[in-house]
Amino acid sequence: MWNITSFAPLRVSFAGGGTDIPPFVDKVGGAVINTTIDRRVTVRYAFDSNPLELSTRDLVKSFMLTSRHRKENSFVERLTGLFKDKGIDRGRVAINSDVPPGSGLGSSSALVVAMTRLLSEASGFTITDSEAGRIAYETERDRLNILLGKQDPYAIAIGGFKFMEFDTSGSIRYEFLKDGRIADHIAENSLLLYTGGTRESSRVLEEQVRKSRAGDSKIMSKMESLKRLSMEMWDSLKQGSIDSFYAGINRGWEIKKTLGSRVSNPAVDDIISYALKNGACAAKLLGGGSKGFILMISEDGKLPQLQRSMSRFSDFIIRVSFGDTCTIYRK
Repeated sequence: MWNITSFAPLRVSFAGGGTDIPPFVDKVGGAVINTTIDRRVTVRYAFDSNPLELSTRDLVKSFMLTSRHRKENSFVERLTGLFKDKGIDRGRVAINSDVPPGSGLGSSSALVVAMTRLLSEASGFTITDSEAGRIAYETERDRLNILLGKQDPYAIAIGGFKFMEFDTSGSIRYEFLKDGRIADHIAENSLLLYTGGTRESSRVLEEQVRKSRAGDSKIMSKMESLKRLSMEMWDSLKQGSIDSFYAGINRGWEIKKTLGSRVSNPAVDDIISYALKNGACAAKLLGGGSKGFILMISEDGKLPQLQRSMSRFSDFIIRVSFGDTCTIYRK
């Protein structure tokens, strides 16, 4: 009997989200700033002699592979099919996430990155971080039919606090923040507030993608502004100007929420407005939009005050650390 456990961290995106999504990224190229955090998705595989069973606590669903041919209709069935493709048709797969799926922290990509590394380990192959990101991206897009950008699978597979640039040829360049003290300072002042709801990011992004494909000049101009802003914010960080970085987060959110009618809503706007009036110097909704986690960065020394004051909006407000990486072990 043998067991494999694979962990993949979740991510927080500070800038440029949306510029990594086709067709914009294919026409113009994208640029984002993100970090992985100390919350994660765990995938465990345990061999036994029975037909493969895949279960996920987060969706409260399970599926058992049978010899009878069946079209993969559900998300859990499609995940099970990834194991069958690698010749793994016996044993148990258990999936757990530290946060609800669809809450803006890249949990679907973290799941697929963790599975990609687990399947590679089970098959006896070693893959690089970038290869894991590429395989996970293609799996989500082509096999799981998820509308997504390139940021999440690559950001999670590579890990760390970094700037990522996607050019029109498909190549990806990334640069880590060299001064770890800056990343630590931002982490020490960061909170994540759960709005109490999740969303299917593909549906929120559909409007942006549709307009981009149609060549909507307003959308394209806004996306180009987000890309430039991401590059400017990275320069600010490298120069040690944290205040400029925080101001960029707020400017980016103001632009992003105009990309589609479902990106924000009055409840999210109220939370962000209240946070900025009660000790936060930057705040934005994470992920595609609509619901999920809101990132808040407090003014120095005001994090406890901010965390207490925001409890009127949520029962789940957490502090996080930055920079976690993927881990896998076998026994």
